[in-house]
Amino acid sequence: MKSTDVELERLRIRREARRAELAAQSRGRGEREGRALCLSGGGYRAALFHLGGLLRLHEAGLLAGLGMVSSVSGGSIVAAWLACRYLDTRRAADESFAAWADRIDFRASVVEPFRAVAARDLRTWPVLATAAHNLLWPSHRIALLERGYQGMFGERYLDELPETPAFVFCATDLTFGVNWEFSRRRVGDYLAGYLREGAQRVRLSYAVAASSSFPPVFGPVRFEATPGDYQRGHYQGDDAEELRSRIELSDGGVYDNLATEPTLRRYREVLVSDAGGPFVFESKRWWLQQLMRYTQVMSNQAEALRKRLFFGQAESGAMTGVYWGLTSNRDEGADGYSPALVTQVLGQIRTDLDRFLDVEFEVLVNHGYFACADALWRQNGWISEATPAAVWPYPDRANETHVRRWLRRSHARVLHRRWWGKT
Repeated sequence: MKSTDVELERLRIRREARRAELAAQSRGRGEREGRALCLSGGGYRAALFHLGGLLRLHEAGLLAGLGMVSSVSGGSIVAAWLACRYLDTRRAADESFAAWADRIDFRASVVEPFRAVAARDLRTWPVLATAAHNLLWPSHRIALLERGYQGMFGERYLDELPETPAFVFCATDLTFGVNWEFSRRRVGDYLAGYLREGAQRVRLSYAVAASSSFPPVFGPVRFEATPGDYQRGHYQGDDAEELRSRIELSDGGVYDNLATEPTLRRYREVLVSDAGGPFVFESKRWWLQQLMRYTQVMSNQAEALRKRLFFGQAESGAMTGVYWGLTSNRDEGADGYSPALVTQVLGQIRTDLDRFLDVEFEVLVNHGYFACADALWRQNGWISEATPAAVWPYPDRANETHVRRWLRRSHARVLHRRWWGKT
């Protein structure tokens, strides 16, 4: 990304924030309605952190009122899981998501069954099986990743998902450089266009695979559609048909790791769960490390702009926003893990799709739960007197001395005890 591109992106986000502010002043807040939840990327680490946040949202009675769940990468894994648990455990085909959320034991129905999901290694076999030819034919590795997701979500299609909330799985359109959406309502983006009715029956596992195909481990996903399958595409250049015939999709976090793109112009209440780790201050000397550092800096800049847009709209009154993050600043005496443990240990846990141990599962769910609880408590009006007090989902994992010992190698991607099945 050129420096001029970064400046243009900054100006665009400022214009959008100002436009939203003026719209809120001229129309009032009544035209925005509904509540959206955004789940960031970050592999299984993100999925488990979000799962803890979802548990607290359910306790607070806020899960049932969601109008949209927007997600990228690891957030898309847990969003798809939530949708599938609703479809699998509803009492009847006409039971709404809100009615289902109001009656279930969320921990027993959603959280605990995900333990077996996080214990599955979706990364190692696809990488080893395609190591010799992945750069030439990345579709083979993506197919193996999708097969792993099929084992989680079954042979489901996007049109089977509930109408409310709308589950939106975001990917990055590498061809046009914008956010691509997979949902029941539409598939595509505003430049390429959206698939015509009848051409958009897409498997849920495919959507999640595209959303979580993090580079460079997983190459881009080629989206198989003809130019005639699209409609309402804004791009009308001479090469439009050629470009639309070669749409390639990558991890949604490449464009917007907070998954806020589908929500900020429409919803009155936007909740963001951000499992992104801290930006590490360091100096790189080897040339390949230096190249990777350029990418890290640009990604950090793009995410910072997204956060400014979110908080800018919230401060202007265009919408009400609640944000909690993996390494958010919290008071020293707040419930949950201490800021030191969060920064030094939890923020360093790998963002990957290999096997996560039971202790990693439980610690991350604990942390996401209390991060969400703290954010809701800070924001007036989100916690009612009827909301139960926050308590440790897994109290046996509350001792920080033990957590440091248990997770001392959780940052490692190879030669870890999880390879030998130890918990």
